[in-house]
Amino acid sequence: MCQANHNTYRNLPVVILSGTAFQRGVQHGRKFADRIAAAIAKMKCGCPPTNFRVARGYALRSWTELQGVAPALVEEISGIAQGAKCDTIDLYCHIGFEFFDAAPPGGCSGMAIASPAGALLGQNWDAPPEMHEDLALFLHLNDAGVALAMVGSVGTLGWVGQNRFGLALLTNDLMLDNTTSGFPSQVVRRLVLDQQDVSAALNKLRQLPIMGGRCYLLGDSHGNIAAVELSPAAGVCVAPPAPRIFHTNNALLKPTCAVQNENQLQMTYPSSRSRLAALEGVGEGAATVTDLMAALRDRTGAPDSVSKTMSDREQTSTAFSVIFDCSQHALFLCGGPPSDGNYQFLHWPVALTEAA
Repeated sequence: MCQANHNTYRNLPVVILSGTAFQRGVQHGRKFADRIAAAIAKMKCGCPPTNFRVARGYALRSWTELQGVAPALVEEISGIAQGAKCDTIDLYCHIGFEFFDAAPPGGCSGMAIASPAGALLGQNWDAPPEMHEDLALFLHLNDAGVALAMVGSVGTLGWVGQNRFGLALLTNDLMLDNTTSGFPSQVVRRLVLDQQDVSAALNKLRQLPIMGGRCYLLGDSHGNIAAVELSPAAGVCVAPPAPRIFHTNNALLKPTCAVQNENQLQMTYPSSRSRLAALEGVGEGAATVTDLMAALRDRTGAPDSVSKTMSDREQTSTAFSVIFDCSQHALFLCGGPPSDGNYQFLHWPVALTEAA
C-alpha cells in the first residue's frame, strides 16, 4: 500500500489471461464488462455525435487494414468486445484515442540502461486521478508460462510491457503532428512486442502506419536499448547509441523537434524539461534495479517531479511506476508515486511479492 498527501494508492490488480487470442480477449471483456461499458459511454458523451461518427469512420478504416496485418490482435480485440457485450468498433475507438485527434492527459518520465547482462528500463506513468482506478497488470499465458506482461487500462491493449523474449517497451507522449489514418499507438505497441529484440522492434516500427507523435524506449535481454521518436511527418527517428537514455515529454531529436508544437507542450507538460533534467541528474550513474528505483523516487521540483503528485498547473500524479529487467524476465511494479510506496516483484511465472 502506498500513501502520499493523504491520498491512498493501491497495488495494481493482476489479471491472468490464458488460451487463444480470442479466448484471452473474452476473459478480459467478461471480467470488466461493466467498466468497459461505462468507459465507452463516457467516450460517446465526451464528443458531439457528428464527431463520434467521424471517429468511428477512421476506426473502421484502421480496423479493416489491421485485419490483414495482425489477425491474432484482431481476434483478441473481438474477444474483448464479445466478452463485454459491446460493439467492436466502439471498443476499437476506446483503444485508439488518436481517432479523436486527442491523447489522454498525462506525462511520463522514463529511462533505459544498456548492459551486457541485459537492459533495464524504468518509468513513472503519470495520469489524472480518474485514470488510476482502471489500471491493471495483464499477464497473457501460454503453455510455457507468461508470454506477455502488460500494464494497461481495462478494455484496452496496454500501455507498457515486456514479452517472453525479454523485449520491453515504455512510452512517452509527445506534442507532434498526427494523421487520421493508420494504427493507434496501443496497436503499435503490441505489434512491436511481438518481436524478439530491439533490432526487430525498430524494423517493425518502420513498417507500421503511425497515427500520432510518440516516444518509445526499448530494451532487450541482450542488453540493447533504443529511444525512438516518431510521427507521420518525421518518420521513425532513432537516438544515437548511449549507455543510458532519459526521456520525458519533449522531443530531443532534430526531425521531431522541427514538428513539435511548443505552445501545446507548455500547456500540457510544462514540467517536462525540468523532470528530464532531474532524471538525468539522479540517474547519471545508474546501473542496477536499485539505482533505477532511487531515480524514479526523485522529488526534485516537487510536486511536478519525477515521482509526481498533483499540482495546480498539471492535474496529474504518478499512477504507477514500473521497472523491467529484460534478461531476468522480471518486473517491479508500484501503484502510485514510488517515493511513497514499495515495488512488487514479479519473476515469471512466480507470484508477485514485495520488493524494496
